[in-house]
Amino acid sequence: MGRATLSGDAGTRGMPTFTTMTGSDFVAEVRDVDLSAPIDDAAIAELRAALNRHSILVFCDQRIDNAQHIAFSRRFGDLEIHTVTQYLLPDHPEIIALANRGEKGTTPIDNGGAYWHTDISYKARPPMGSLLYALEVPPRDGDTLYADMCAAYEALPGAMKQRLTGLRAVHRYADRFARMAKGGKRPALSAEQLAEIPDVTHPIVRTHPESGRKALYVNEGFTVAVVGMEPDEGRALLDELNAHAAQPQFVYTHRWRVNDLVFWDNRTTMHRATDYDTRYARTMHRTTIAGDTPV
Repeated sequence: MGRATLSGDAGTRGMPTFTTMTGSDFVAEVRDVDLSAPIDDAAIAELRAALNRHSILVFCDQRIDNAQHIAFSRRFGDLEIHTVTQYLLPDHPEIIALANRGEKGTTPIDNGGAYWHTDISYKARPPMGSLLYALEVPPRDGDTLYADMCAAYEALPGAMKQRLTGLRAVHRYADRFARMAKGGKRPALSAEQLAEIPDVTHPIVRTHPESGRKALYVNEGFTVAVVGMEPDEGRALLDELNAHAAQPQFVYTHRWRVNDLVFWDNRTTMHRATDYDTRYARTMHRTTIAGDTPV
């Protein structure tokens, strides 16, 4: 197991440890780390290495405020400010409020991510990772499913891996957002917001810039076509890959508790929310770490 060292009176607070939570290395719980306290560079390096190794880090029973959430997130890179400003906290725009009652004037959102997606894959430089913190959760359901896109790629037959070599896919936000706006789940995007998110293409198999691992980089939400293929043929391939990656052996279900923080590598995962009884409040805060161009 990896170990990290906290700054200051680390001996008092203890050494954080990583414990795998599934039958693989896909998810690890990080223990004995207080995210409200300063963490030294050596600890951040260990956490980054653990993220590269596992893809998902779970921090339980953390009591942090917005500034602490942002400060910890920034230790891993610059933060994205989401295009959909209706959901950003006015005093902390680095945080998108996923709150079904709204928060400080933000637009309420019941369950906007209830489809397989990779955060903001529709930008030329998609995020490196996301950190989601639970403030209010329903008594049951409202889970998040995470798919291991490295394991999904490794499990592909050799012929399919060969077929995917060099292929690129089109990622687009406008189609998904329009469907959700039509269903009343989100307000329409302005012309200025649409101008910020033109179509982009990314490799269907991307190589992780730090670990060198290969992962499928498609998702149900935003991947809409395969470059150089007829629409029906491309759609069939994408559907096949998405269905393959969403098989139970590749999926971890996180059952949220108040004060959980989950940090996932956006380059090696996709995720989706599950339904819940919206009579109950659900309030989550997410920061998003800027990434690089997929290769």
